[in-house]
Amino acid sequence: MMKKFSSIGIIIISIISIGIISISVSLLFIFQNKYITSKKNYENIISKEYYNTFAENLTPHKFKSVILQSMGARQGDNLLMFGSSEFENNTAYPTHPIKFFNNERDGFQINLIGRAGYKSLVEAANFGALGNELKGKKVVFVLSPQWFTPSGIDENAFEANSSELQVYGFLFNKDISLVTKQEFSKRIISITFEKANKQFAIMRTFCSLYSKKDLLSTCERYLITPYYWVKYEQLILKDDKDSINYLKSKPKPAVYSKPQHTAINWDVELRKATKISKSKSSNNNFGMISGAYNIETKGNLQKIKGSWKNSSYKISPEYKDFELLLDVCKENGIKPLILNIPVNGKWYDYAGFSKSDRLAYYRKIDTMVNSYGFEVADFSKYEYEKYFLMDSDHIGWKGWVYVNKAIDSYYNRSN
Repeated sequence: MMKKFSSIGIIIISIISIGIISISVSLLFIFQNKYITSKKNYENIISKEYYNTFAENLTPHKFKSVILQSMGARQGDNLLMFGSSEFENNTAYPTHPIKFFNNERDGFQINLIGRAGYKSLVEAANFGALGNELKGKKVVFVLSPQWFTPSGIDENAFEANSSELQVYGFLFNKDISLVTKQEFSKRIISITFEKANKQFAIMRTFCSLYSKKDLLSTCERYLITPYYWVKYEQLILKDDKDSINYLKSKPKPAVYSKPQHTAINWDVELRKATKISKSKSSNNNFGMISGAYNIETKGNLQKIKGSWKNSSYKISPEYKDFELLLDVCKENGIKPLILNIPVNGKWYDYAGFSKSDRLAYYRKIDTMVNSYGFEVADFSKYEYEKYFLMDSDHIGWKGWVYVNKAIDSYYNRSN
């Protein structure tokens, strides 16, 4: 009798289990169908609200939004350009990329993504989240020597400039290898702490499991993945809805006329940029604009002399972060042009920063990029070019002309 009861009990439990599984699968199927329908509806609305000159938008909402960047990548004439604080300087001047290219003269327009505080790890998360949107496409990445400090990016800078959506998007990107995801997760764990804001703390738990290779952690990660997948999908819908509201809140500009490619006389552009630079850099011999020079020195020119003699770009976690970005590009079929931007040689010499260290940095970047088969535009020979930079570090009027020439050649090349 007991054996018969046990058999019946097992059958009942099995039936109940199968029922529960069936209901769960059905609910998941219904959720997925609703999600897909909602996402399509939202994207249709966004595509209607989106305008091409949104490429010039320089706000955190765009930088943290996957859908708004994706929408830019889907425009046939947008070239996405990723960087940091150089985008925020002198946007009104004619040599700045959004003015130089986005004026109906060269067949494409620059779509800027980045601001002060952005570094390789932030953009690696962004590239990973965009995934297929950038597959087979050309993008430009502006690399700054000042990122390569001994400390690298910190938690506050990462949280301020990245989003959970981008981190989850990276981890759920099927084209990124497990090894790359583990390296990315280790880096996130190394700069974030459990005291972080609640949502980043939840994200950190997933990264923690991803960063480990032992069997127990792997099993835990597989078990908890459905929770994070649902959370990721919810964040996608939130991004869609927030982006719709954001676009609707902004007045639409005049109808955009697609640029036509025309030949550019680069010598003429350089002469024009030099003339502008001279008029703005009247109080110093370092080629800095007067206002920037005043900020750099703050009246302590003699105190600054030789004060950077112990500074160096030789050792920094930023190199691994940059390597991670290159890995993401390779695995996702992205074709970046890396801009190897110099420092103001005359100013750095004055401050005592080793020239040999600087040259070693430029060579290392070139070597890293070339090893991946990507293209690098090395501007280190312009360290002493007056007006290439507007201050000690940021691209100036003349520098943008050289950069624009490299971008133009890269974009209009057939391969």
